[in-house]
Amino acid sequence: MRLSVVSALILATCFLAWIGSSEAVCCRSKANLKYTIEGGDCGAVGGRRTSDGCTITICGNGRAVVGTWCGRGSCNIFGCACKGGCLSGDFALDFIKNNPGYKIHVTSTVHKP
Repeated sequence: MRLSVVSALILATCFLAWIGSSEAVCCRSKANLKYTIEGGDCGAVGGRRTSDGCTITICGNGRAVVGTWCGRGSCNIFGCACKGGCLSGDFALDFIKNNPGYKIHVTSTVHKP
């Protein structure tokens, strides 16, 4: 009984190590954008109000994160092997381009790899 439990744990550890060393592309890169907006409120472009302006977490294409990861399609639980690859671009610049009807001034961008 003990031998089977130990064997199962060793196999599970080896499996997790193998997954961690695989070459799958991961789509975990996000950015927390802080900005101010003229002529609208934070929610008009998907953000939420903070004490000093607005904030939103976006993917590389400048759009709000939907779900947990920034893949074009579904990803595994580690944010890797996403169907269609990753959403890429210039975080802040694409956010502004995606919202042309608003005067958005980005005050900070913090990348979360």
